[in-house]
Amino acid sequence: MKKLIISMVCFVMVLTGCSSTSKSENDVSVQTNNPDGINTSENNQQSQSASNSNTYSSLLRDIETSQSKFDKGYYDYQGNINNNIPVQMSIYPLENDIVGSYFYEKQRKEIELKGKAGENIMILFEYDDTGKNTGIFQGTMETVDRIAGTWTSPDGKKSYPFALALKSILPGVEYGKRYGVTENDQEVEEFLNVIQGYILSGNKAKLAEQIVYPIYVKVDGEVTKLHNNDDFIQNYDQIFYPEFKQVVSNAFTKYLFANSQGIMFGEGMYNIWINEVIPTGRKPQLMISAINNA
Repeated sequence: MKKLIISMVCFVMVLTGCSSTSKSENDVSVQTNNPDGINTSENNQQSQSASNSNTYSSLLRDIETSQSKFDKGYYDYQGNINNNIPVQMSIYPLENDIVGSYFYEKQRKEIELKGKAGENIMILFEYDDTGKNTGIFQGTMETVDRIAGTWTSPDGKKSYPFALALKSILPGVEYGKRYGVTENDQEVEEFLNVIQGYILSGNKAKLAEQIVYPIYVKVDGEVTKLHNNDDFIQNYDQIFYPEFKQVVSNAFTKYLFANSQGIMFGEGMYNIWINEVIPTGRKPQLMISAINNA
């Protein structure tokens, strides 16, 4: 325990020495993997990167994963880096590791994560598409509801604070099957990307084909039963009025909430639910099962 405390103190001193204060998003250098501005330039010295990586690897070995607060399931977070760069993260305790991904809300491209969590500490390495380490999160937590700490570049030259708040939990689900339908979670997110595209372009006919009828929606404030594609197309502009359309058009198609009723896409009271449906004589397919537009 004494060795762990000494290691942590030394680590905090290193971060304090390289951290910047009062930075805005414009002060952060732009680079490829983190488009919102955290610098992981190819010009960083490899020796410094290796030294910094060794420091974190040493801390990883000291983490007592048996004391982790994370149970089986997906933990989805929302927060920011450097106080002004919005991000979302989803992690999963897989055996002795913590795995997952995160994305910058501005870019929406997932970045892979892998690390470990103990009783009140978590370290996650991030990786680009080639498997190269592009950053390191080290955070502390009293409970899983909030994680706060420092994001550091591989060479240790850049560090920024981060803070994450728990958005939702999908408890007990198998890794890679968070939605409970299809064999591939990506199929769900790809389907919703298509749905979102129809909404953005106002493609009423294509969107109507993705709905399970009859369906109840609000039309001019009144709950209305739609029986078929023609009913939906006729009432489309009243269903997807500007405020509702804006919410679902801007909603994220990753890290979606799911339960026994299906998968929710949207925010708050404005949302669309999808589920796997088995049409007569056909294979199962994803379709819209509910539209909550008020």
